[in-house]
Order: sequence, then C-alpha cells, then structure tokens
Amino acid sequence: MGRRKVVLRREYKELKKGRMGAQERGRRLEGIAYELLESELLESESLRPWRNTRPPGEEIDISFTDGQRHFLLEARWRERVSVADVFAFRGKLEGKLAGTLGVFLYIGAEFSKGAIEALTWGKGINTLLFNEHDLDDALAPAHSFREVLDLKLRHAASYGQCHVTYRIIKDYWRNA
Repeated sequence: MGRRKVVLRREYKELKKGRMGAQERGRRLEGIAYELLESELLESESLRPWRNTRPPGEEIDISFTDGQRHFLLEARWRERVSVADVFAFRGKLEGKLAGTLGVFLYIGAEFSKGAIEALTWGKGINTLLFNEHDLDDALAPAHSFREVLDLKLRHAASYGQCHVTYRIIKDYWRNA
C-alpha cells in the first residue's frame, strides 16, 4: 500500500471519530474519496478523477473514468439518506451522457424506507451504493477502490442489486 493511502486511511479514521459537523465531514469525505481515486491513478493510470464540476444548476462532487465507462460520485455524511437525495442524484446521472454510472458514497447514514427501491424499482440500475464498509475495504492495504468497484459492478450486473457491500459479495462469490 502506498504512503498516500496510509495517510488517507488515518484521516478517514479520524473523521469517523466525529469531531466536526456532518457538513464539514461530508466535504472531507469527498476529499478523501478524490485523493483515493487520484492515488490509484498514480499507481495504475486506471481512474482519472475530476473534482467539483459545476454544470448550470448543480454540483458534481467527483467524476471519474474507468476505461470507457464514466462515473459521477456523490459523497454524503449524514444520519439519513432520503428518497429525495437518491432521486436528486439519479437526476444528475440522467442528464448526462447515456451510460454514465453513479457511485453514491454514504457514511454514517441509513437509507430511509424506500430509498433503495427508488434506485431500482421499475428502472435500469445506474447507481452503486457504497457505505463505510466499502470505503474501509477500498482503503485497506489488500484492496483498492477499483477492485471494490469492479466486484460491485459485476454483482449489480448479475443480480440487479446495487446496495450489497463488497465484503458480502466477495464472500458470496468465494462460496459460489
């Protein structure tokens, strides 16, 4: 694991201790996610992140590419993620190039009733949900963000589930 990733992991652990407000933690979470993607770019030249893109009327926390796939990443730190939050992010994706996928990173939150269904019910899935376990794994020495992303993409494509954690998927595929 590179030195930069060690520093990011330490910053993330400090952030989880909760010594600042949710909005400030959300901004710092966005920074950690960006720096993680950027560190993987330096190591493998696979992910190319951009930060704080501001099309008219909206803000995109991070965008990145993986080969020919394009992603938007939304980072949130709050107690509850609502259906409205999910639909707002989905709206950002639907206003972009067809095939653009989303990563909704949420820490310290639970999804309100119906939020996951709002992403999947009667619709094509275009968003993967990343929680604190997924970020922990992406920051771990033995894993990478790309590894977590790839397995979650494979699972969502195979099973139509966008909310299952990397750990559960990895155990499932190992035992299948």
